[in-house]
Amino acid sequence: MAQVGIREFDAKRMFFESIWKKYKWILIDDIKDVKKLDKDKSYVLKPDMLFGWRWKLGLVGVGLDKKESEKWLEKKLGKKQEVSWVDGTLDVFLAEEFTPHTKEYYISFQAGRDADTVHFSEAGWVEVESNWDSVTSIDIPTMEDLKESDLKESFWIAHKDIIEVIMDLWKYYKDYGFVYLEVNPFCFHQETGDIVLLDMVAKLDDQEHFKQQNHWKDLVFPPTLGFKEEPSERHIRELDEKTGASMKHKILNPEWSIWTIIAWGWASLVFTDTIGALWYADELWNYWELAGGPDFENTYEYTKTFFSQMFKSPNAKYFIIGWVIANFTNIATTFGWFVAAIKDFQDEFRDRDIKILVRRWWIQEEIWLPLLKSECEKMGINCTVAWSSDYMTNILKEIKL
Repeated sequence: MAQVGIREFDAKRMFFESIWKKYKWILIDDIKDVKKLDKDKSYVLKPDMLFGWRWKLGLVGVGLDKKESEKWLEKKLGKKQEVSWVDGTLDVFLAEEFTPHTKEYYISFQAGRDADTVHFSEAGWVEVESNWDSVTSIDIPTMEDLKESDLKESFWIAHKDIIEVIMDLWKYYKDYGFVYLEVNPFCFHQETGDIVLLDMVAKLDDQEHFKQQNHWKDLVFPPTLGFKEEPSERHIRELDEKTGASMKHKILNPEWSIWTIIAWGWASLVFTDTIGALWYADELWNYWELAGGPDFENTYEYTKTFFSQMFKSPNAKYFIIGWVIANFTNIATTFGWFVAAIKDFQDEFRDRDIKILVRRWWIQEEIWLPLLKSECEKMGINCTVAWSSDYMTNILKEIKL
């Protein structure tokens, strides 16, 4: 399970769809989009790019009419911004109608191993973290459901409208595949009494993509501020969305020397940490993860995409295949497509003298590890293989930079 953030616009839009209402505000990524604003309304404007502290960074415009909104956006849209030591360009903003209100509330849901934790406070807004003693929390066991009685007994909520909002948000959180959902704050329009979600943070479980097709539809998963998704990253993400397996790809630095494909999420972390412990963290090109019993077609495409990207780098020197126990994964499938993909790129491997380091444990290793090494030798490719008798990350000691 990987947590992926989504835009506030999309989180709110899907929520209102879930309660059969329309979310009617807009995303702005071009100054021309201002024409969509109503000249008789006032607005709240803010970046919608998966980072927080927008208010404290001076990035929230409040109570602006159409002309004021245009002037405010001209100063912000397309400009550079540093957030937590990361520089990026402010290129997507959310515009919502300004809502007069008096009372603000905080609610969040967070998934855990054994329970979902619900946090509630009657003192919402930006300072809730520094006033956490105002927050009450309860755990709802994973296979159980939040009940209205929980809200009345644990949070002392008597207001039926607040109870209704929280129950709607809980159902949305559970039904749409969220692992984290925070509304800080929500309030009620002081004239109409309608629910207003002033600020929302949402993270989804990306392994729910197939299950959630009817809910997520064409939902976009944008990169965080300062990170641009490369074509190879986008292609692997699209493959990942179409299969029940886990295919992850993140480029750290395309100029570095060590390239890895690691199976199983925890193994990928162990291999990556060990590379850092050997003082090669600044040579690690990527974070790749392959798990969940992928089929031949998708994994072959995955590996070809990997090699296509790898051979664009002038400094690639090592290609590491790391596998641990995978008793439901057929090594004939996984190593079969490795051999096929390496054959497609054998000229590049030889010309660049890229060394292949392999460590795989358990089922059928006595067949496929020698076969992979033998095939590489036939192609004139340098390949070192470690068996299950070797400690998992010993193969990394072969790296010499």
